[in-house]
Amino acid sequence: MSSLDISPIFRPINIGAETISNRIIMGSMHLGLEGMPKTADRMAAFYGKRFEGGVGLITTGGISVNAEGKGSNIFFDFQKEEDCQELEKVASVLKPMGIFCAQLFHAGRYAYHRELVAPSALRAPINRFIPKELSTEDAWRTIRDFGSSALRAKQVGFRAVEVMASEGYLVNQFFSEVTNKRSDEFGGSPENRRRFAIETMKEVRKQVGPGFPVIVRMSGIDLIPGNPTFEEVIALATELKEAGADALNIGIGWHESRIPTISQLVPRGAWAKIAGKIKTAVPGIPIIASNRINMPETIIQVLNAGEADIVSMARPFLADAEIVNKIKENQTERVNTCVACNQACLDHTFKEEMVSCLVNPSANRELDWKSLPQAKKQRVVVVGSGPGGMESARVAALRGHEVILLEASGKLGGQLNLAAAIPGKFEFFETIRYFKNELPRLKVDIRLNTKADLKMLDDLKPDAVIFATGVLPRNLNLPGLDKKPHASYVEFLNGTFKPGSNVAIIGGGGIGVDVAHKLTEEKDPDIPTYFEKYNVNSYTQAVIQPETAHRKVSILRRNGKVGAGLGATTSWALLQELQSKGVDFLSSLTYKEVTDKGLVIETKKEGAKTLECDSIILCAGQTSDASLYETFSKERSGIPSYLIGGAKDASGIDAKRAMLEGYLAASKIGTEQN
Repeated sequence: MSSLDISPIFRPINIGAETISNRIIMGSMHLGLEGMPKTADRMAAFYGKRFEGGVGLITTGGISVNAEGKGSNIFFDFQKEEDCQELEKVASVLKPMGIFCAQLFHAGRYAYHRELVAPSALRAPINRFIPKELSTEDAWRTIRDFGSSALRAKQVGFRAVEVMASEGYLVNQFFSEVTNKRSDEFGGSPENRRRFAIETMKEVRKQVGPGFPVIVRMSGIDLIPGNPTFEEVIALATELKEAGADALNIGIGWHESRIPTISQLVPRGAWAKIAGKIKTAVPGIPIIASNRINMPETIIQVLNAGEADIVSMARPFLADAEIVNKIKENQTERVNTCVACNQACLDHTFKEEMVSCLVNPSANRELDWKSLPQAKKQRVVVVGSGPGGMESARVAALRGHEVILLEASGKLGGQLNLAAAIPGKFEFFETIRYFKNELPRLKVDIRLNTKADLKMLDDLKPDAVIFATGVLPRNLNLPGLDKKPHASYVEFLNGTFKPGSNVAIIGGGGIGVDVAHKLTEEKDPDIPTYFEKYNVNSYTQAVIQPETAHRKVSILRRNGKVGAGLGATTSWALLQELQSKGVDFLSSLTYKEVTDKGLVIETKKEGAKTLECDSIILCAGQTSDASLYETFSKERSGIPSYLIGGAKDASGIDAKRAMLEGYLAASKIGTEQN
């Protein structure tokens, strides 16, 4: 049981005429369910589980206020009656459960379709389409569309609305001089650039009437060079309050910004500092903080510091629908923590795929996986305690099976222990902590320092075996390699190999990039150093600052770009940090040999050349460790066996896939499918 003082979280607060029983809300997040069969049922199942988990207010993903404002062609649109009918089904189910809030959305120049519009005809760096500039008349029409959409949201059963005026979307674009080059009543002076947001707020309030909660998701800092000053932001916040806003939800950064805002590179609670400055300057209205708040301790820290009245979390509710109830019941050690990886959420969103969660594969599959299949109790042996092994053990135990988990090393976690050694990826220790608490609670028999073999499995007399034996680093036969200190990435990350001051990394995939990160930055980020690194305190000129690393590092890749295959929403930030520290990226090459001077490589352009180095780390891929599975499945074919994770496919160390396969394998045991 946790001894954390949770009382600051569980104080009621009013937003408009509604009362929320605690200080945690679920923020907006696009789920990618639109267009799928039974969309309304899927949304109701997803959000309903979070309401049951204790959250008092949930905001939907963006719902467009008109056709041109859709983020993509799969967005819901309040102007379409068939979309409103779907939303009404969801709202009717959820209305008794809590405050279901509709986000009023217009993508502006971020829309991924050809009918996009914006304050000015300026293409966004992250979009291939050039927007049409809204006329003055069309700007006023769009304001009316926000109002009519707010009314429609109220009519279909939502109990609150949120105006999306942050993250570089349309309302935010009007406010910034970077994207607003207009000379009419909506452009030029700061007052004119604020007008679109203020008139939108007035129109929304006019349409929904007094008391109905209206939240504005406004940008606290755009993180775009030349963005509005802090004084302009405070002026906007003050006028929004005067125009009838019931709460201000402080958004951070634009999607095109080169400053990471929600990835593992960002310290927990960093952006609440911006919310706190706004709260101090604009008293008398609830201020909501968001971004990289994933732990009960961080929530309490933000509230106690007076940085916000309410904390908004989105991805943490993917990781654990029950997070609020677990905090309330003083079971914080049981929270399945969001690790800020983005691999199954934002990366899926930008590919227009259904969102889920690396550490919780059941997220967004609630309708399909209403309950785990019932089965007769069996003895299940899981070999390997990496992410897939731990998840399969958990799910098998939940179904009532007797589960024995065999782990060759002295600790749970497998490759997660290596990942957690990377600066910023310490969050994976929270995943291990979750399973360390959850598996014993479910009576899983955990046997560490136990290397499985065929005889041991025979002695255990299993009814089914899940093999989650992972991967082994691939060996590299390179002439002269022994002339330099060298090791695999495993030996470096587990601390048994100490590299020198000039390191060559052979292999430029995700592992090679992570190794380079640890070689150049050994500490996890904290808020002061993070703000200094990105010049955040300048407010209007936030850009990464060059650094001199304590090591010279080169990443080499035979073919393709360094870092190719990493998540689209996180890779750019990590590569940018490495470049700022002088890390060299070399590709399209052949490894020839190692000499006393260094690593000899050959390129088509330069021919053979020696890359001076004093040590080498091998990140040249992995091979599946599937030998025991192959023997068992052949010689004990009468016993159901499953191969999951890296042992099944070593093409990439993919914890997301491993956990999903672990869940699915454990859900099959004892059913008619075997």
